[in-house]
Amino acid sequence: MFKHILLPTDGSEASLKAIQKGAELAKALGASVTLMTAVERFSGGLISAASRSDDDPMVEAARAAGNHWLHSADSVLAKHDIKANHLAIEGRSVYESILEAAEKSGADLIVMGSHGAGALERLLVGSQTQRVLAHTNIPVLVLR
Repeated sequence: MFKHILLPTDGSEASLKAIQKGAELAKALGASVTLMTAVERFSGGLISAASRSDDDPMVEAARAAGNHWLHSADSVLAKHDIKANHLAIEGRSVYESILEAAEKSGADLIVMGSHGAGALERLLVGSQTQRVLAHTNIPVLVLR
C-alpha cells in the first residue's frame, strides 16, 4: 500500500502525536520513513528577510530548533525500531517545505498533525495542514 511515509515535525504536541501514529503505520506496513522540519527564513517581513544571511542568529536558532525536533521524533521512532532519513527544508513557507520534502524523499503518504486552530486563527493566518491538502496529490493523513 504505502512504501514511504513523510512525517513533518515542528516540535508541537500535535506533530508528536502524528509521528507516533505514523511510526505505528510504518511498522505495520514495512514502510520507510522520512522526518522533516521547515526552517522558515521570512518571518521578519520582506525587508529583514532580504538582509538575512546564513549566519544570522535567528536562522541559526531556527536550525537548532529543527534539529532538536528531528532528534525528539527519532526517539519516538526508535521505540518502534524505525530509523528515518532527515530533511530540513529552508527558505520556503512551511507547507511548501512539506511538499518539497515529500517530492525529494519520494513519499507516497504524508502523516501530519493539526493544531485545531479556531475559525479566527484560520482566517487570519491560515492552516499549514489545509495548504498541504490543497496543493498535493499525495494522500495526507491528518491527526489531532
